Amino acid sequence: MRQVGIFGKRKSGKSALMYALTNYKMTKETKYSAMEISGVGKIMLVDTVGVDVEKSTAEKSAESIEVALILISNDSFELELAWISKLKKLGAAVITVISQCDKFADGGKNLAAAVDEVSGLKSICTSAETGAGIEELHAEIINRLKE
Repeated sequence: MRQVGIFGKRKSGKSALMYALTNYKMTKETKYSAMEISGVGKIMLVDTVGVDVEKSTAEKSAESIEVALILISNDSFELELAWISKLKKLGAAVITVISQCDKFADGGKNLAAAVDEVSGLKSICTSAETGAGIEELHAEIINRLKE
């Protein structure tokens, strides 16, 4: 089964984004093994514990990821840049995601520009709360899986 990994620091909105992408309602009781994203079919969405956790499960998960979503939720993103490099070396297609963009006065545009400049990637600003950027991210995941 194809795998899309969601990587980011704790509290960066990884689980909320996963549920927004799949249109599942997020509850504490929800358990999943595979979810379907329309246009792609069944894929395994891997929601990692957090790249800022010592001995994170993210390390082990990274090896089997085809597309990696790197969530960035503040202007301290050195750790996320290291993960971008690591995931690229493992052969994953990387998409940088400015998460929780509804919390920024400019919708996350300045942070996206800073990340884009340093990473060489084009970030997508999203909000699981408002739905902003979810369709664009969904389309980009589909494009990367078709490559």
